[in-house]
Amino acid sequence: MIEIKNVTKIYKKLNALDDISFNIKEGKITCILGINGVGKSTILKVICGLIKIDSGEILIDNEKINHKIYNKLAFVPDIDNHFTQLTIKESFEFMKEFYENWEDEKAYEMLEMFNLTEDRLISSLSKGNKARVKIILGFAQNAKYTLLDEPFSGIDIFKREEFIGVMAKYMNEDQSIIITTHEISEIEMMVDDVIIIDEGKVAFSFNAEETREIEGKSIVDKMREVYRGE
Repeated sequence: MIEIKNVTKIYKKLNALDDISFNIKEGKITCILGINGVGKSTILKVICGLIKIDSGEILIDNEKINHKIYNKLAFVPDIDNHFTQLTIKESFEFMKEFYENWEDEKAYEMLEMFNLTEDRLISSLSKGNKARVKIILGFAQNAKYTLLDEPFSGIDIFKREEFIGVMAKYMNEDQSIIITTHEISEIEMMVDDVIIIDEGKVAFSFNAEETREIEGKSIVDKMREVYRGE
């Protein structure tokens, strides 16, 4: 489990995260939602230790962030983070050197599913194919927690459906996915838990299936309650 305890992050006197607390359960798909600028991406980055928090505590399976827990975390950002001068094969070899749980078999199976070849130079790929490579690099790490920051950004609807299928196929029972996205309708039926962020705080958290069954409301309906007061 990932525990976020009273975490605050301040940028130029602005509280990007304001004494925020919540837990991310094992074996679940958790979606962190909110309008632009409320702190969604910041949450993923502080979990990964990419941004230093000003106060509070983050625990990964009861451990504070340290170099030993990094093999439990895979972060797929919303920007290109690979070396564009490398081929896909070279990027796989690079990842294998640094991530002890890296699985070549999974990486090449996903590569074939995406109709890509290992000799392709990453800089020559389309935006959609670069996004596919990022997804492969994230999931082939076999991390316990995979964090996806706006994975559908700039991707057409058909490729979004493809990515959702990949997530369902390659997520093990003991793994967790934490995702931020504006494409709520795309992930409605695959998400377990939802955390809605507003002005750096948790405005609402709920189980998506229970909310549909008990209240007859979708994730979008709950978003409207938070941001429009409906």
